[in-house]
Amino acid sequence: MVCPIAGYTVNEKNARVVGGLVVLLTLLGLFAPFGGSIWIFLFLAQDYAFRAFSRPGWSVLGRLASKILQSIGVAPRLVDAGPKRFAARIGLLFTLAMVVLTQFDLVFASNTVAGVLLVCAALESILGFCLGCQMWTLWHSFRGRVSGHRVDRAD
Repeated sequence: MVCPIAGYTVNEKNARVVGGLVVLLTLLGLFAPFGGSIWIFLFLAQDYAFRAFSRPGWSVLGRLASKILQSIGVAPRLVDAGPKRFAARIGLLFTLAMVVLTQFDLVFASNTVAGVLLVCAALESILGFCLGCQMWTLWHSFRGRVSGHRVDRAD
């Protein structure tokens, strides 16, 4: 399967560190007392929004991950940004759902959504497997078959 490209790159190692930070913050949000979880989930949503809509330089988690990698001397590994942006958009939807569900005291539903986000972020962080990136490729493959578009370039 050919991966459609966006035309610019991001550091895959940075994305893996961000995934680890998302895991930590989501766990913190799940166990935060006194309604603190909504603020953590709002922060995550804002950070995902920056990464999802072409403002990755504004992402606090992205900048922190860059500093961590620079401090230990890890060289970047550049990959196409399209799949990572798509994955960030999915992360944004998940965190917004967590905010809304938490606001309405739907704890089980919020925890379920958070659990799925945790699994996805952990897969990215630990194994370098980006489920959102896989969905991006499948989406463009399906779209290409339906519309006759080529799959190797995002429109």
